[in-house]
Amino acid sequence: MQTLPKCLLLPIDGTHESLRPVAFIGRLYPPSEVNLILCYFSAPFSPAYSGTAAQSPELQRKKREFFQERQQDARRIFDHARHVLLKEGFSEQSIQEHIQQREMSVAKQACLLADIRKVDAVLVQKRVTSSLEGFIRGDSASALLQHCLSSPVWFTEGEIDPKSAAICIVDEDASLRIADHAGYMLSGTGAEITLLHAAKKLPHLISCRPSEALKKLAGYADTPRRQDKLSYLLKASAILADYGVDESRMQITLIPDRGDTASEILSWCASIGVGIIGLGHSEPEGVWSFLKTSVTRKILADFKNMAVWVTQ
Repeated sequence: MQTLPKCLLLPIDGTHESLRPVAFIGRLYPPSEVNLILCYFSAPFSPAYSGTAAQSPELQRKKREFFQERQQDARRIFDHARHVLLKEGFSEQSIQEHIQQREMSVAKQACLLADIRKVDAVLVQKRVTSSLEGFIRGDSASALLQHCLSSPVWFTEGEIDPKSAAICIVDEDASLRIADHAGYMLSGTGAEITLLHAAKKLPHLISCRPSEALKKLAGYADTPRRQDKLSYLLKASAILADYGVDESRMQITLIPDRGDTASEILSWCASIGVGIIGLGHSEPEGVWSFLKTSVTRKILADFKNMAVWVTQ
């Protein structure tokens, strides 16, 4: 059965920086398996040009020139983006364009568009310095995560090897949502997937295939709380299997949590070359509670040469 192409929303601003995630997508998927919606939000009109009242011939001339210049600027931005995408092997048919006047923050408007277009994820570079700064400058992720409640957000940074992914699992339904997202997005890629849990009072790392987990992790799951965590790891592995991910591509791994969970996760992922980290967030605490947690804040602030996928 032929799979439908994945669809990603990529906000652009005319800089090469905003197009850096394209290289990661090119490594993750064959160009025929992904569609990219390039969205550009132009600055709001000056009040002098937005009114409908009678205007002098001189003002009408300036208004025409202003709109013509804006159209030319937008065309240059899209042409530059298309040039980069075509060099990466994408086809003209896989590239869509969306231009809209900005009426709110770039982050909020992009998230509303993502919801309308039903994209699989919103894709952004971790660090930006131009008009996209409304996404992730300052608090590393709040601008996007405050509004992207339906679409996962993919943050990228540096040179990313997508051959392996670590999906962080805790005893919350959000962990199953990120496992579901990863299963769908990674099922046809061949990527190795680790279901990762940072466990307190664990003397050493434990890793096994899902089918071995009940036996290999019996010593760990010696309390009802730990048994619940193990059940979520097994549920997540079942979700991956439902997407056709073979067990030979899956690992369940527990690493010791010595108090700095985020650093433990990032250090372990970097040590084995993980290119993708998946994180989930549960209601009802909401985004702001999520962002205040040191684990998520630190991972989003400190990750390098990786993509971090976040679902709500």
